[in-house]
Amino acid sequence: MPSTRMTTRLAAAAVALAAAAGLGVAATGEAGAVTREFPLSNCVGVSPNIVDVPFLARRAIVSTYAGNAYIASDFTSYFPGGYQSTARLDWRNLSTGKRGTKLSNVRVNPPYQGVHYFVIPVGEIGRGRVAVNFSAVNRNALWSIPSTSCGGTVVVP
Repeated sequence: MPSTRMTTRLAAAAVALAAAAGLGVAATGEAGAVTREFPLSNCVGVSPNIVDVPFLARRAIVSTYAGNAYIASDFTSYFPGGYQSTARLDWRNLSTGKRGTKLSNVRVNPPYQGVHYFVIPVGEIGRGRVAVNFSAVNRNALWSIPSTSCGGTVVVP
């Protein structure tokens, strides 16, 4: 029988995959837990591969499960070899004033999407409207290129 920690990780991974696909799903064990998508302002940057599609994080995908808020943003690369992306998410709950920062470091390898995935305890971020600001630095073996910073407002259920 899998451990509770492993079960939670598997459930979180399932929620993240569904979120990255932009699907609305109910998370097992939490009635009414739905994944929602929120637009981000113009968050675009040149891919470090130059001839690749631009780095574009256009949405924040939000869900809660097992006491955590999951905020994800996806991006693509079609250039062989992909690239490494390091993102920063600054958040501020508009009702409580609580604020924080999370980092994500992922590699996108075509033909798969890259997903920046941030996990924040609901007790820390709080429920309701949360302002988010997202920025990234993308790099390949030769150089690093920052994206523009973007933001939006999400709702943590």
